[in-house]
Amino acid sequence: MTRKRLVIAVSLLLGVSACSGAAADNPEVSYRKGLAALDAGDPRTAKVELLNAIDGAPADPRIRIAQARTHLLLGDGIAAEAELLRARKLGVRASELHHLLAHAYFLQKKFDEAAAEAEQAPPAHRAYGVRMAGRAYYALGALEKAADAFTDAMAAGADDTWVWTDVARFRRNTGALGEAMAAADRAIALDPDNVEALTLRGELTRSQYGLAAAIPWFDKALAIDSNSVLALSERAATLADLGRMHAMLADSRRILAIQSDHPVPWFLQAMLAARAGKFPLARTLYDRTGGALELQPAGLLLAGIIDLQTGRSEQAVVRLRSLLDMQPANFKARRLLAVAQWRQGDAAATVETLRPLADRPDADPYVLSLIGKAFQRRGNADLAAHYLARAAQPQRRDAVALLSGPVDDATLDDLRVRADANPRDASLQVDLVRALLGRGNGGEALARARALQAAFPGAPDAQMLVGDALGIQGNFAAAAQEYRKAANIAFTEPVAMRLIEALRNSGNEPAATRVLTLFLAQNPQNVPAQQLAAASFLKARQWDEAIALYEGLRRRLGNRDATLLNNLAWAYSEKGAFDRAIPLARRAYALDPRNPATADTLGWLLYKSGEARMEGLALLDRAARGAPSDAAIRAHLAAAGGAGA
Repeated sequence: MTRKRLVIAVSLLLGVSACSGAAADNPEVSYRKGLAALDAGDPRTAKVELLNAIDGAPADPRIRIAQARTHLLLGDGIAAEAELLRARKLGVRASELHHLLAHAYFLQKKFDEAAAEAEQAPPAHRAYGVRMAGRAYYALGALEKAADAFTDAMAAGADDTWVWTDVARFRRNTGALGEAMAAADRAIALDPDNVEALTLRGELTRSQYGLAAAIPWFDKALAIDSNSVLALSERAATLADLGRMHAMLADSRRILAIQSDHPVPWFLQAMLAARAGKFPLARTLYDRTGGALELQPAGLLLAGIIDLQTGRSEQAVVRLRSLLDMQPANFKARRLLAVAQWRQGDAAATVETLRPLADRPDADPYVLSLIGKAFQRRGNADLAAHYLARAAQPQRRDAVALLSGPVDDATLDDLRVRADANPRDASLQVDLVRALLGRGNGGEALARARALQAAFPGAPDAQMLVGDALGIQGNFAAAAQEYRKAANIAFTEPVAMRLIEALRNSGNEPAATRVLTLFLAQNPQNVPAQQLAAASFLKARQWDEAIALYEGLRRRLGNRDATLLNNLAWAYSEKGAFDRAIPLARRAYALDPRNPATADTLGWLLYKSGEARMEGLALLDRAARGAPSDAAIRAHLAAAGGAGA
């Protein structure tokens, strides 16, 4: 096949009309059409037009540079580099290419080379060059160099929409969400058709206000470029989290029609299959990502879950350990890793993994039971008894969901030294405050959190940590105010859950309900929020509403959550549906027999229904002995005429 016929074939595959023979014979016409397509934000059309132009004038360096720009927009750093090197051989000065080569190297993940090229960019290309340097330095973990580079970029390109887009992304990635939103807005003001900036604004809105609020931004980006894989990917992921699976699948198929090897659609479809319990299918779909997401937390988490559910515990351990190395405070990953280690028969590793969770005051019964069993297997009866006894107690809810467990003196001292030596490193300051909170050192934690808040006013973590420090000192009303500040920047699950709890602990139940309602409106599939809402309906004796939410959660989470099953059993029993309530209560008790709440529910339902009154009385007596201060349990025992009443 000749090159000309190849160009025609490619153009047909891409849905672009091939140039006529006359146009192909006039490279200048094709070149100008290619430039026009680039200016219109249509690199796919530009690529075909410029291929035609190159076919007619292969020694024209202008066309080579234009085609390099096209490859950069399409994310193909190798092809871009090849065109730039050809342009150099055709006589283009190196100074005219440094900024573009930096971009090409960045796309190839050659970050050192990218930074070196970027720093050589002359004043005419300074804004482009230093923003590429900023990208490269950030990828290398040199945050201060990256920040300095982006500061230079803002000075050199104050009216450059792409500078502000990159600045917004950098600020988002470093936790300065307030400043990131301002930068994204500046990028959009400079170019309302900047699809990348619009998509980023949607991502920021998703953090700030919630899932539903982000969709219009993605829609706006796609109205400008319906083939934007970036915007389609973000919208598809958001639709999945909203539970709008048909719409998510439609976007996934559109992405695959544009780029068949793109990993995001396969990831989302694997996630959908996993949620439906179809784990072999989820494995097949995830494998189609080609390992592209193995270095990303979401990919590792999904792959680890699939591994666990398909009997590949060893692979699950590898992936989940890698995820914990990236995110030590990812408690879901820690629990899953412990389960995988337990299934491998590694009790010592199970203990090591669970200790940071089990030693928290708000540790859940499952974690406590598992670590207790692990200590039993290791022959440490005293520690096993300690954790199993805690698992049997009613679950304690603390006002503050701390992000790290207790640390030892040496670790805390080391954190202090490193944080004081690096005051501009926000992540170090956050780690220190969290460690102080874990030790219950509220005074120092509050002082350092306020300093962090002053230094990084646009970082929601800073506002949240001030709230945490106030909360552990019992000042819930003041904590709620700080959580509100954080929510105004990023209305995420951790912020919302803290704000709701602080409002409740300060006696403002109506405000807590409003926050929960607002969060659920934006994040209708959020499990912790649904659990809170269901518990609220239970407390308000709105049995139908509670049942609807708990049944939805049971379909998603399965039948292994004792608290969920216990509460659902109670709701059914209050409607007189003992035939549905008692099997659920038995299941909850079987999952967590040492918990007085499950014993009380099953015992009371057996007694009240008349199905097995003696068994019910024995369970009520056991529950009362396990929680002697629980008035509701003792009232049930008294009503049943128990000896311990």
